[in-house]
Amino acid sequence: MDGLITEIKTFNRGQNVDLRAREEKFQPVSSGASEHMPTIGSIAEPSSPVQILSILKSSPSQDEISQALYALDPFRKSFAAGDFDIRVPTPKTAQILNALVSITVPDHWESLNSSTTKNPKLRAALLRCLSSVPGISCLVTQLRSLIAQLRASSQQTDASGSGVRIRNILDVVSALLEPKDFVLRLYSDIDTVYGNSTQKQVAWKELISLLAASRVLSVSAEALSLVGNLDISKNISWVGTGPPYASWLGVSIYHMAAKLGVRDQEDHWKAVASLTGRAISLGYTDQLVRKIYSSLVVDQSLSQQFTALFDHLRWTEQLAMVEAIFRDVEKQHFATETFAENGMTLDQPVDGVASLCSVVISKRTNLQSQMIEWLSKGQGGSIQTVALRRAILVNLAYQKDLIATLLAKSLEQSADKIYIKHAPIRSQEANTQVILLAANYLQRLDAAEMRTIGRTGLFLSVVSNRLAAASTRARFLGMIIGTAISQLIEEPGKAMKFNLEEMDSSEAKWYLSLIRVQDNIGSLDSIRSPIMTDFQRAPPKGSGSAAASRPVGKFGEGTARIVAIEEIDGEDDEEAEDDDLIPYEKPDEDPSDSDDDPTLIQRNKPTAPVYIRDLIAYLRDTENLDRHELAITTAPGLIRRKTGFGTELAEHTEELALVLVGLQEQSKLPKFHEHRLQSMIALIVSQPLKMARWFVAVFFDGDLSQVQRSAVLTALGLSARELAGVGEEDAKSLGLPTLPDSSFPSKKLPANLEALYLTDESPIASITRGIARTSLQPLAADAADSLSGPNALKVRTFSSRMEVEKRRQQREAHRQKSTVKDLYKVLSEGFFYPLTGRFEIMMMQFTSSTAPSHNPFFVPHLLTLFIQTLTLTLSTMGPHTPFLPTLTQTTLSFLLSLHARPASDEPTILSALLSLFLSVVDLNVESGTSGEERLVTEFATQVMELREWVGEIFDRTPAVRDEGDPREQMRTLAAGVMVKLGEVMERYQGRLMGVNSGFKY
Repeated sequence: MDGLITEIKTFNRGQNVDLRAREEKFQPVSSGASEHMPTIGSIAEPSSPVQILSILKSSPSQDEISQALYALDPFRKSFAAGDFDIRVPTPKTAQILNALVSITVPDHWESLNSSTTKNPKLRAALLRCLSSVPGISCLVTQLRSLIAQLRASSQQTDASGSGVRIRNILDVVSALLEPKDFVLRLYSDIDTVYGNSTQKQVAWKELISLLAASRVLSVSAEALSLVGNLDISKNISWVGTGPPYASWLGVSIYHMAAKLGVRDQEDHWKAVASLTGRAISLGYTDQLVRKIYSSLVVDQSLSQQFTALFDHLRWTEQLAMVEAIFRDVEKQHFATETFAENGMTLDQPVDGVASLCSVVISKRTNLQSQMIEWLSKGQGGSIQTVALRRAILVNLAYQKDLIATLLAKSLEQSADKIYIKHAPIRSQEANTQVILLAANYLQRLDAAEMRTIGRTGLFLSVVSNRLAAASTRARFLGMIIGTAISQLIEEPGKAMKFNLEEMDSSEAKWYLSLIRVQDNIGSLDSIRSPIMTDFQRAPPKGSGSAAASRPVGKFGEGTARIVAIEEIDGEDDEEAEDDDLIPYEKPDEDPSDSDDDPTLIQRNKPTAPVYIRDLIAYLRDTENLDRHELAITTAPGLIRRKTGFGTELAEHTEELALVLVGLQEQSKLPKFHEHRLQSMIALIVSQPLKMARWFVAVFFDGDLSQVQRSAVLTALGLSARELAGVGEEDAKSLGLPTLPDSSFPSKKLPANLEALYLTDESPIASITRGIARTSLQPLAADAADSLSGPNALKVRTFSSRMEVEKRRQQREAHRQKSTVKDLYKVLSEGFFYPLTGRFEIMMMQFTSSTAPSHNPFFVPHLLTLFIQTLTLTLSTMGPHTPFLPTLTQTTLSFLLSLHARPASDEPTILSALLSLFLSVVDLNVESGTSGEERLVTEFATQVMELREWVGEIFDRTPAVRDEGDPREQMRTLAAGVMVKLGEVMERYQGRLMGVNSGFKY
């Protein structure tokens, strides 16, 4: 066989042809000869993709990596790889990129990126080689492969190795995407590298699918969830976190649009618009749009570029962007809008926001028509504040046909009986505000046209239909519309007037002041964020509170005066005085005294804050745990001491509330959540109407976790109970730390065992269950009487009755002393109506939104707690509230909006809904005959539909003997509702037939 094949020559890459005899190849190589053999390290520079690939696969040194990367670097004007371009997808490109990602990055990235051996030029060359559509796709593919390996790995060693490699790939991805001009550079590369337009479109769509269609985001998020045990900084983790990733994408789109000229080629703007439209569907629209519009319009005044980008979007994408802009504007500029006792101020400037709205909606007829549709209905478009409505309306105010159309449509909507009966009250209030504002502007443009509309049957229908409505709130809005428009079109003294107490309230005066508002389109400078100095942006690290930094004067300086110094000779009395001396008690043991190292003992213990501003500084100082924990434990008492004492608490309520809501558990502080809950309760009780609405707004609009939203709901429910005078009883029954725990240590379980036996039930759930049990106890007693005999045969001693009555009178007297003034108004307008109104708006927003996303308020635990909070607030108001008809209508509408949804099949949610229905039935029954008749006459349709729903629940729920089973609780509540409604109907039929009416013949 040796004679068949004869070796001619041996060739080494990069070397001259070396002819050797066949026999020399098989001779042993000596150590001296090996030194003269050519090696890869002696190569001057690779000259072909094949040679580069062989270098990358042969465990090269850093110098060899440098030569290969510099040969591949697409930003070098002349590189040795000939016509090869790593940005163009070819089989060789895929092999080289795979070698870079799977071999070079795991072996060399940490050394290139470490602080000690960092090589910025080589690191930049590696990133430039991966800065292409094939490069990003290769990184995503490698991440998926490593994720699969990590999931399939059974050994801890292999898992940790895959985790480190995943971290390195994520680090490369974050470093690659970090520059804000990254997308623009890739678009320029695509435009340069590819020859025809079809290839350019395909490459750009591939890049969009990678960056804007969540391929990078979803894979990175999955990788981060698997390597959570590794220490990954925020500089890396943002590529797998939705909000910061969307913000980066918005900055990239802004930078790309800012660099394009308004008169550039149409293809460029279509490319930017396609990227923006796909990014809007990513699920983080608010963060994305905030960066785009704030950077282009507000900060840089590039309105023409924004207009070019906006006009190239699809219609649905335009609506999604407009809604996101409106939501962000309300959060940034109108977030604190609440109607307090003194009314909402109309002095808040809206000219800057009006200028922003002008950029968005001016000269776009279809968008102006959509604004008219949203404003006339009072819902949609994420328009929730009167300030934003003013800013939008002022852009339509100088176009007579638009403002007249808006007023006519709004009046037509307000006169609709179905709208009056079923639309949320918040929507009807918004509709009323739009009517008054539009009438104001039309009166200035054309008084004759306004007078004509005021004398049409449409205006009269609005007033008459609303005055005939069952809801007191709808009637109030009808009186407001009639009074305001008649003041505009009639002579002084001849306007429509309603001599009712409601029309003299501060709210009615505020509504009537809308017809005198004068707004203008101003400049964007008023909403432009000021540039902060470094000192303003970051205070010195470790700085204490403001009080600690102030100079402290010498004690008693200039106040003491020495009169005389006398020497007292007391030698004879020394022994007598010694007998009177009392020895000091043994000091308490300090745990720090047992420390072996005396230098580590901290004697400078922090003192409790005595001012609200110091409390806020303590709560923000998370680095000093002693101060932070001291502030958490002393906050409830300090807030209650400052309530009604001066204006210090009133000046810092919202700032302190924001700090309390955002508190995180920094250490294992005992009863951290209870202390935070008590602080929020104390803050709400200090100013109930204002702070209750503020907490409701934060619950729906704030970027909170489920734990924080649950804490807000719990605080609202318990503060409502405290305002009604039963807060002390709740604190005792729930074990809230009102007083120091004085129980003997031996009677308590160890901390690790106590945690096992603690219940996870929220305080609101336990109180709600107690209310339902109280409502069902008479039914159970009647059932027991049928077996054990009537109540007349049951005997109780006189003394026991006296004791029970005495305790009841004491509780009632204490409750009346603790009850806040105007309790019914505070609980209804501050707690119940804002909760139900914002919930209805939230449901409409997520139902009609053009960019559907996950609804965080439909999480079973959170929705259950929300319904229980409503039940608690409603039950706390009691049957004698003058707002009971409106409360009943609102509650029934709330139940009808939820009872048929799929989320209501959850047992916990179903039990909460049944408890709320039972509470509203009880309140109307206890209010007397008029309340019972209201259920079966005015609200008969809603009550009968809900009764059939409750009957279906009872029929399909099997009987369970275990009382702790949720199914048994559902069945019990359903039976209680059915029995109570049956009794109500029987009594009403009896009154109609004259049974038990008291007549005697």
